[in-house]
Formats: sequence, structure tokens, C-alpha cells
Amino acid sequence: MLFVCSLENTTLSLGVFSNDQLLFRAHMATDRNKTADEYQVLLSNLLALNGVTPAEISDAIVASVVRPLNDVVSQAICQLIQVRPLFVGPGVKTGLDIKTDIPSQVGADIVANAVGALGQHAGPLVFIDFGTATTVTAINEKGELCGVLICPGVRISLDALSAQTTDLPGLSLEAPRRLFGRNTIDAMLSGVIYGHASMVEGLLDRIADTWNNKELTVMVTGRHAEKIMPHLRTKKAVHHDPDLTFKGLRRIFQLNDRRKASKPGSDPSL
Repeated sequence: MLFVCSLENTTLSLGVFSNDQLLFRAHMATDRNKTADEYQVLLSNLLALNGVTPAEISDAIVASVVRPLNDVVSQAICQLIQVRPLFVGPGVKTGLDIKTDIPSQVGADIVANAVGALGQHAGPLVFIDFGTATTVTAINEKGELCGVLICPGVRISLDALSAQTTDLPGLSLEAPRRLFGRNTIDAMLSGVIYGHASMVEGLLDRIADTWNNKELTVMVTGRHAEKIMPHLRTKKAVHHDPDLTFKGLRRIFQLNDRRKASKPGSDPSL
């Protein structure tokens, strides 16, 4: 079995593949103060809750955008399954042609999503990840990753509003029934959710114009995608794949020598 993990600034997502079947997906909060031992316990509990034992897992791969936690999470996984995980980064084969000014600055999560998307559709292609940030990534007709837009995420936007508003608890991401809010909470939720959907619609139109209105495939993923998708008003077909990152990670692992997932005690750097 293959353990896959996406480490973002607010959320750690994980899953386990048995051959090409994803057995489960789970999420936990990212905490920079936790030790490797604490992460090991949490990961072990999530595996147990989903009926997987550490002994069944033979390999692991991680896409991380939280560099300070790389060593901690690597150690936790290593202690749990006795294998050093492969981290997506420089030196790792992805099969992806990145045409940006500084390719090394493209996040590992975006790379994994791109590989997963190209495994299902040809370019021109846009994929949107509704995660901590909302990222919009463009892949041209040659299959080249040619650019990214990074926007404040849905949750970040709502939390920022709540933090500046007195006497309001944390709000759940539920769209109000009316566009115009009749109370403060509904007004904030409407602005964030419908505003986010409108932002995405506008960006898709701009991308289509930039590419001379070529037929465009749109994919969406990320834990907030289901909150935004119902409110998108676009004529373009939108394909939702909640497991896009994990599928990309599995493909990247397949492209690399399995021996790179080395035994404990070896150098985890790539």
C-alpha cells in the first residue's frame, strides 16, 4: 500500500492506495508546535479508524508547502511505517514541464494536482484548488504548466472578516438562501461564498480570452470545492475530483525509483 500526504498551512490531508484504489481520505489540522511523536499518534489513529495497519503500508509520498514541518512529518511517518517518505521537490521526476520564471517556486501541491489533472485530461486545462488559498493553475495545449494565480482562500476570507467583527463566533461555510444578507452573518457568508464564485467565473473568462477562447477543460479540487461549485455560473464543463492531489502523488511515486523511499536513518533530502 502507498501512503499519500498533502501538507498545507492549515490542513494535513492523507490517504492510502491499494494498487489504484484510494481506500480513504482523512484530514487533520496542521500544527507547527506538534512533535514527530504527536503526529505519529494522530496518523496512527486515522489509519486505525479507516481499517489500515501501518504494517500494510510499504511506501509513502508527501507534497508539502510547510517546509518547517517537513522533518517532523517525515520522522513521524518513518516511525509509523518504517519507511522514509519521498517528498515532491527538486530532483523528483514528475513528467511535468513547468514554464514559469522560477519552477522551483511552484508548490508541491500544485505540481501534484497538475500531474493528476494531466492524467485525466489534455490541455488546454485549468484546475482550481479550493484549499487554504484558492489557486488557479493553467496548463496549455502542449501540456506545459504556464502559470498560477493565488487568491485568498474561502476560509481565510471568512475568518478575516470574523476577526474584525465583534461578538461573532467562527462561522461555518454555508451559503445563505438569499443573495442579499438580512443580518450580519448572512451578509458575510453571501459576500464570501458568492463573491468567491464570481471571482472564479471572472478568472475563467479572462483565461479563455487570453487563450483566444479555445475549448477549455476546468477541474476543481480542494476541501472547499463542494461549497463553491453549486454557485458557479459558467458555460464551461466543470469536473470535480476531490482526490486529484492524491492521484497526482501516486503517479509521481510511480515515476520514481521505489528505492528513494529509503530505510530509516537515511538522508531524507532530495
